Amino acid sequence: MRIAVVGATGLVGSALVNVAQAGGHDVIALSRDMGADVLRSEGLAEFLDGADAVVDVTQSPSLDEALATAFFATAAENLGLAAAAAGVRRSVVLSIIGVDQIAAPGAEAGTGFDGYYRAKYAHEQATREHAPAAHVVRSGQFHDIARQAIGWGRDGDRTSVPDLVIQPVAVESMVQVLLGAATGEIGSSLVEVAGPQREHLSELSAAYAEWAGDPVDVVAAPIGEMVRDGVLLPNEGALLVGPTFAEWLSTSARTGPAAGA
Repeated sequence: MRIAVVGATGLVGSALVNVAQAGGHDVIALSRDMGADVLRSEGLAEFLDGADAVVDVTQSPSLDEALATAFFATAAENLGLAAAAAGVRRSVVLSIIGVDQIAAPGAEAGTGFDGYYRAKYAHEQATREHAPAAHVVRSGQFHDIARQAIGWGRDGDRTSVPDLVIQPVAVESMVQVLLGAATGEIGSSLVEVAGPQREHLSELSAAYAEWAGDPVDVVAAPIGEMVRDGVLLPNEGALLVGPTFAEWLSTSARTGPAAGA
């Protein structure tokens, strides 16, 4: 197939490009650096010319809810209309497990990123509204969130890490699911993908610090009830793929950092 990857220079996009090309697919790698600006409608259809599917793995430059929502809504509309004009038959957008529950009226998740999660849910909705044959892949957090979380509340040799209950996944495994959604091998219009084990983020961060030789003292910080009750965990029927965090830490982590979902 001919697959357009939008956000191709980022962590997920570059991994997806590599996996798709290794599978024999013709890839159109698109990013703002390459001249494909999803915030501008002009010329997007030409970039997508001949594509059978388009995969949107773009990231908002801001975590602020209003700014991120505006970015995703505009990007999804422009990209969806361009895909329709170019005759693209299938669209896929990457999202995050639990965004629908966090975005529900009156929900108080207490993740610290609630606003961004609501923006990602708006991203899903805008994609479904504008993109041809829209499919949503909701992913668990990536393994490297353990490293990132150490810096969120760090003060010298002590850091406060939200005691989130998550089921982290390897980026390299997750993009296989994105590819399956793009090719039609995965037919569901909504699929969740996560790692094989439930974990506490604070414990993962402590393990990462020990592995990296960082003397920081990791303290588990209180979290909201929704998160404590598992809003960030996959539902029944989700695709669970390895490696585990421990396996990733002993192998893949040595090859370089990855970003959280």
